[in-house]
Amino acid sequence: MSKKVLLLSLIVLMVGIFFSQVLPSVPRNETLIVETSYGRIANPSNFNIWIPGSIPSQGVHQCITDGLWYVDPQTGELIKALASEPPIYNDDFTQMTIKLREGIYWSDGIQFTADDVVFTIKNIMSNPGFKDSASYKQYVKNIYKTDDFTVVVELTKPYPRFHDFLTSLSFGTTWMQPKHIWEKIEDPLSYNFYPPVSLTPYVLDSYDTQGYWFLYKKRDDWQRTSVGQLYGEPKPKYIIFVGYPEVDRKVMAQSRHELDIIFDLTPEGWEVLRKRNEYSVVWYKDFPWAWMDDTNARYIGFNNEKYPFNLKDVRWALTLAINMEEIVQNVYNGITRVTPLPTCPTSYYMDVYYKPLESWLESFTLNDGFKPYDTNIAERIKNYAIQQGYIVSGEPEDIWGIGWWKYDPTEAEKLLLKNGFSKDKNGKWHLPNGETWKISILAPSGVEPDSTRLGFSVADQWRKFGIEVNVETGESGIFSTRRTIGDFDVISAWGNMLGALGKPDLWSRLQHYHSQFYTPSGKATTGYNDIRWKAPEEADKLIDEMASLSPDDPELVELTKEFFKIVVDEMPLIPIAINKKFNANDNYYWTNYPSADNPYMAPVSWWGEAKFMYPRLEPTGRK
Repeated sequence: MSKKVLLLSLIVLMVGIFFSQVLPSVPRNETLIVETSYGRIANPSNFNIWIPGSIPSQGVHQCITDGLWYVDPQTGELIKALASEPPIYNDDFTQMTIKLREGIYWSDGIQFTADDVVFTIKNIMSNPGFKDSASYKQYVKNIYKTDDFTVVVELTKPYPRFHDFLTSLSFGTTWMQPKHIWEKIEDPLSYNFYPPVSLTPYVLDSYDTQGYWFLYKKRDDWQRTSVGQLYGEPKPKYIIFVGYPEVDRKVMAQSRHELDIIFDLTPEGWEVLRKRNEYSVVWYKDFPWAWMDDTNARYIGFNNEKYPFNLKDVRWALTLAINMEEIVQNVYNGITRVTPLPTCPTSYYMDVYYKPLESWLESFTLNDGFKPYDTNIAERIKNYAIQQGYIVSGEPEDIWGIGWWKYDPTEAEKLLLKNGFSKDKNGKWHLPNGETWKISILAPSGVEPDSTRLGFSVADQWRKFGIEVNVETGESGIFSTRRTIGDFDVISAWGNMLGALGKPDLWSRLQHYHSQFYTPSGKATTGYNDIRWKAPEEADKLIDEMASLSPDDPELVELTKEFFKIVVDEMPLIPIAINKKFNANDNYYWTNYPSADNPYMAPVSWWGEAKFMYPRLEPTGRK
């Protein structure tokens, strides 16, 4: 047993003696208890998830809101939820028709109709602070209903993927607003949407005023929801979303059968949990255990507005000062897939983007002719895993990725010296003006433990290189706000440009990096560009060219590859690795969770798609 595992085992034992989360008193065998992905919620009465920086995964988009379409990345299935048909376009893609599912009702008894869809999009367009407001204003010429269950959207120009704004993959869609509620609100941006009116089979019952837990109860009329119509009755009568800020607490909770679904664990946490609870399972039965096809990847992001991170040579120097092999070992215990490209290295995208670009990566050079690409990292990680006693099968690059960037402090030093930086006799770096070079890394605390550990691990490596580095950690609300307004030097985060969409067409995500959507620091970005990267003109042209193509046009993949080449050259953020998830499930009260042996959907309790899992869970009958 490693020292980390032994230490965590002792901590879990002590936590078990002194700590137990106080949850609402409801029958345990009728209740599914789910960990939130953001820990404690700072403003628990705010259910307005249409504003940037809002947090939906405490049950809001799993148990309150619903969307028109969903894409499940595990199966590739388009789930027609509030919409009864796929999007319907005219021949030149200047008009899209939405056919709605009939018989859907809000939890207050009002029927969901075309009026809600039309109102939602118009409300977002009328309030620039809402997510996607600028994009809707750019593309929507007119929107209206032709009957109670048909909506027509006239577009300002041909746009064959307008439906992406209305399709959920993880967190990103336009959730429908109840017109009869929101039309009475004078200031939508400050409205908390409380008490929330639900479109799913559940309603909010109560919540902890400190933001630690949220209790949802099954509606008597669950049949009048998209979930009920598609998959039948959800099995849990109650669902509790609860925040566990430390790994040891959630390990202890699931060991006691007090937490059914853990959002994520550290590898050490899983080692302890699997020995303490025979009912705990993860995606794979054996190594590498964790689910490694999440549609997000982790990165180290620069605030590209701030000096010296506005210099490409500095960004590349900091990249080459990172030893990825040590990151994979220390942060991920060898369980992750590395990413040299600015998109998520899912198994599908490995075939579409990564392997086709491998020869370009191998030949890519910096301005001084240096070739930074390392093709052998997967093989070295494999050897590390074998040395740890694990059995490894399959091709190393399919497990750990095609490659990453060389660890080369000498080349990093050359790039900095070229830009006027200096190094003193103690090996400490100074800015061109003589000041000691200090970097602050913003990382989350309590949730997303891999992002937290990544921030500290990169800080250690940059200190070794001679830079004075501080790591700031913030709870979910603080971290999210600072990220949204660009209040950081460097950030350890996930998603954004690196998010995958489950299909080759990535335009709807990449378009947020068009220069027309650039938002300076201090203002909340309404898109994904929290790194404040000012895309060069050639990147804008590629994005514009993608916009005019049909989503199934093979030219899209080629244009996206060219965009990736620009990002690699610029290095506005350092892609690190896919979001592997030790999302452990307890089979004591509930069973039939998604798994590698039963992959009926992605195992994503923190996404809006989680609502489609609830009818497929089965109670074990234990009291």
